[in-house]
Order: sequence, then C-alpha cells, then structure tokens
Amino acid sequence: MNSGISEREKLKEIEEFATSKVRARASEVDETSTFPVDLIKEMSELGVFSIYIPKEYGGLGLSLRTLMETIRIISRECASTSLIPDVTVSLFGEPILKYGTESLKQKYLSRIAKGTIGALAITEPGAGSDAAAIKTTAVKKGEGYVVNGAKTFITNGGEAEFFLASAVTAPEKKHHGITLFAIDREMSGLSIGKEFKKMGIRGTSTTEVLIDSVEVGEEQIVGKFNEGFRIEMDTLNVGRIGIASQAIGIAEGAVRDVIKFNEQFKGSNREGMAFKLADMINLLHSSVAKYNESIEIAEARRDPTLLSSLAKLQAGDAAVKITADAVELLGYRAMTSEYPTERRFREAKITQIYEGTNEIQRVIIAREILKMGGPSF
Repeated sequence: MNSGISEREKLKEIEEFATSKVRARASEVDETSTFPVDLIKEMSELGVFSIYIPKEYGGLGLSLRTLMETIRIISRECASTSLIPDVTVSLFGEPILKYGTESLKQKYLSRIAKGTIGALAITEPGAGSDAAAIKTTAVKKGEGYVVNGAKTFITNGGEAEFFLASAVTAPEKKHHGITLFAIDREMSGLSIGKEFKKMGIRGTSTTEVLIDSVEVGEEQIVGKFNEGFRIEMDTLNVGRIGIASQAIGIAEGAVRDVIKFNEQFKGSNREGMAFKLADMINLLHSSVAKYNESIEIAEARRDPTLLSSLAKLQAGDAAVKITADAVELLGYRAMTSEYPTERRFREAKITQIYEGTNEIQRVIIAREILKMGGPSF
C-alpha cells in the first residue's frame, strides 16, 4: 500500500477491485447472507479502511470525498460490502477523529486503518428515530462508569471489535444529558444478541448489542460529558452523506443493468422506454448534484445538516424509484436472481430508512429552512 498515492490513483485501484472481485462475489454474499471476510481482508490491504484516517495514525490521509467516492464505487457492485467500511469509518472513526482524546485516537484509529471493524450503537427498541429517548444508562462508579442497556439494529454488530455507545448520564437534562462511550467488545458484560435476517444488505451483520454492567473508565468518553447527543447528530450528518453515496452507487448499477441487459433498446426508438430511462438519469443527476454539494460543505467545515439531509433524501428516494424502473424495463430478467437488478431493488430500500428515515430528513430540512427564513442556495 503506497502512502504517497494520489486520490485519483486510489479510486482507480478501488474501481478495478470492485469490478473484478466484488462483482464476482456479490450474488453469493447476498444469497447466503455471508459476511464477506475475504473481501474485507482485500479491502483492508487495498487501503479502503485507511483512506480517511490521518497519516499519523497509520492511514492514507486522503479526503472525505475520496472516502465517499469509494463507497459509491463499491456500492455499484455490492451494497453490503460497501457498508462495512462506511459504518466503521464514518460512524465510529469520524467522531473519534473529531472529538476523541489523543489517547482514543491512538487506540482506535490505528486499528481502523488496518481493517478492524467498528460500529455506532445508539438505536434502541424504543428509540429509533428519536435518539434522545434512549434507556441505556451510565452511572458513576469510582473513576469510571457502569453502563447498562440494550441496543438494536446495529450494523456491523456481529463483527465489530469496538462500539460507540450512547448512554443517559443526566436524565433530568433529557437530550442534553447523554454521553458517548467507546466500548470494546472484549469488555466484561458486553455481548451480541439476536442477529436479524434482512430483505437487503444481507452480507452485513445487523444485531442487538447487550450491555450488562459494563465498566468503562472516564478515558473512554468521546467528546465532553453530557454532549453525546450533539456529537451523534454531527456524526450522522457525515453518515448521511455516506448513505447518499451508497444509494447513488446502487442506482448507477441499476442504470448499467438496463443498458447492458435490455435488448429492447438495441435499434429501438420506442418512446415509452426512452422516457423511462431519461427519467432515471434525471433523478440520478439530481442526486449526484446534491451529494457533491454536501461533500463540499462538509469539507469546508461548514454546517452540513441541511445539505446532508437533502442529499440522503434525494438519493434514497431516487435509488428506490430507479431500481423499480429498472425492474420494469428488464421485465422477467429482473425477477430472477441470475441478474443483479432484483438485488439492487432490495438494497435500495434501506437507504430510505437508516441514518434517520427519509421522513425524518424531511422534518430536518423543513426545520433548517425555517431557521434560515427561507431557502438560500
């Protein structure tokens, strides 16, 4: 792995890997719900996990855009495979990088750069979209805290070596009384519960994470005490750009399926078919525009809340529509597992759901626009 490689060269390497290795394994990963250990190992060797990690922690020190484009490229072939490094870097590595102490950065970022998997554990059975409604608690004990609670629908749950978990530390303060803790899988009292069978992204591990009297030191707090909710929201802003990149990749794959497999386009001028393809491209183009703008805002260190929500909303809704249209255009081919289109159709739906449902994105967008006093693009 050449630490002096350019971003363009790295993305070219990743595209070659995706079209050869990931494409060849995508159907099997989906059909067998198999965590792609071999692909994870190869992605680690290729530097996928280290792209966004600074050089001083063993990473390549490349840009957020390069990370997002990597997720987009891999998602064209297999959304499951792309999601594993995306969650590790965007939802665990990013908050450690921005808010963690130097000790936490040294402890975790260097391991991520080598391909060790992480996860964000904030969703609970009674607190999905409402992250402030969690029941997990952290009670002071000596120089540390005892954490108790249960998390659910945690992506990478079965494979992660460390988790960023939210806990209530001042219940009277509501969302101003939540703290984030980095918790290692090896800590006594942490266990993995039920693994969920899913409609799509079947190659990922989605589980319960059970936290039973886990003792953590103060040094494991990420950011400031009682500021966990704010950090979560900031983390999800970047995470939503990652979901937009995933949705765009899935949609691009579906468009390519149509062009490659639909023989009706060969020498045909049927307007109905052409209109549908044009609409797919229009939706895709709009998604890419918002996605690019959200990255620019984030890289400029400006508040990406509005643009990240716009990007996820647009890309997620577009991916579902584009893959549905691809199924219609390919007809019976898309109804069989011999073609990737039906898998993409199932994969697209989750991009409307996780990292905050698209209904939640609409709430965020309306709130941000009202705060601004109107659109200012």
